[in-house]
Amino acid sequence: MTNSVVRVSNVEKVYGKKGENQYKALNNVSMEIDKGEFVGIMGPSGSGKTTLLNVISTLDGISNGKIQIDGTDITTMNQNQLADFRAQKLGFIFQDFNLLESMTVYENIALPLSLQNVSTKEISPKVHAVAKTLDIEPILQKYPAQLSGGQKQRSAAARALVHNPSMLLGDEPTGALDSKNAQSLLETMTHLHEDHNITIMMVTHDANAASYCKRIIFIQDGELYKEIIRTGTREEFFRQILDELAALGTQG
Repeated sequence: MTNSVVRVSNVEKVYGKKGENQYKALNNVSMEIDKGEFVGIMGPSGSGKTTLLNVISTLDGISNGKIQIDGTDITTMNQNQLADFRAQKLGFIFQDFNLLESMTVYENIALPLSLQNVSTKEISPKVHAVAKTLDIEPILQKYPAQLSGGQKQRSAAARALVHNPSMLLGDEPTGALDSKNAQSLLETMTHLHEDHNITIMMVTHDANAASYCKRIIFIQDGELYKEIIRTGTREEFFRQILDELAALGTQG
């Protein structure tokens, strides 16, 4: 499928040395994520969902199989190539914002471009464009300490998007947020997905957060267990997710 941003083919991830106590975190996993999809990954603790995120995000290698992102096979790259690929193609949304307190919002957003040696002349229009998308242009000259939680989260999202990545990745991005800021982040992610066709993959244990996704992939014991697609309201999808989590023996 030419529309696939991510294609995972027969991926295995084994921890431990051969002949000793090996642990297979991922077992023959195959999946695809299309451009513009908002996909959630769910499963019990230790199911392999964070491992799956880590191998797709190039933060960890695989034992067998192949992973392609935007048509590029990342499993053949060395560490330097992976670092460059990660900086150019992937955006990350963290639980705790990770904004640098000594920098303005503008400087925080510009940081990924600065690290790629993009010229100052090119940086400014990119920062202003993404700030406009997320409605934070008026706060670009403020420092993180002067911002509300929602403004911090949108600033962090802008930094993740400024280099126009192929995909946004989040590992429990609402985990450390209160309910108001969690809802703000999820609405921001929905806006990016629906209005700007941003591809998002989010690992979460929270059924409410997952209900904002359009497709949920459940993983158990390192294998893909089931997937469900949102066809009705978010409230209906939330109840469907809770039913699946109950069947898996975990809580959302």
